[in-house]
Amino acid sequence: MKPKKSTYSDSSGFKVPQNYFENLENQLMHRINTEEKAELTSRNSGFNIPEGYFDSLEDRIMSEAGRDKSRVISLFRREYFYYAAAVAAVLIIMTGNFFQVDGSSNPLNWESVEISAIENYIDEGYEMGYIDLNANDYSQYIFEDGKLVDDADFNSIDSEAALEYMNENIEDPALILE
Repeated sequence: MKPKKSTYSDSSGFKVPQNYFENLENQLMHRINTEEKAELTSRNSGFNIPEGYFDSLEDRIMSEAGRDKSRVISLFRREYFYYAAAVAAVLIIMTGNFFQVDGSSNPLNWESVEISAIENYIDEGYEMGYIDLNANDYSQYIFEDGKLVDDADFNSIDSEAALEYMNENIEDPALILE
């Protein structure tokens, strides 16, 4: 094995005094402090305070505070509030006449709703997609003479008898095909 030989020389040509880096921080801090002090004394802020200004300041503030207060003009007057309240009362009375509740109206219950209205609601809702029921869902809600009509009841009906019944009772034969 060959010893490592660098193509560059070990000496860079620059020389640093002995203990230079050990004292560098102290020298820099000393130089910065002296420059800041010189800068602060040479800087002129432009603001000057007269002699004895703060000595007489408290007396001047107290003399100003002892003066009579000037009259305060309110931005919101009481008269405006009274006008607004009167207008609101008039509007409430006027609209109250339009929305009178008649005490003789009948209360709503299931007996007052016609069955045909419920049927139309269900039919239209099913056709428009508002109500999504299959035969199992809505068969349990179909009543005939107070008895539940179920799909099992239709298994015992003869199909020929049903077609004959529809031919006799349905005026539009196109409905039979549907």
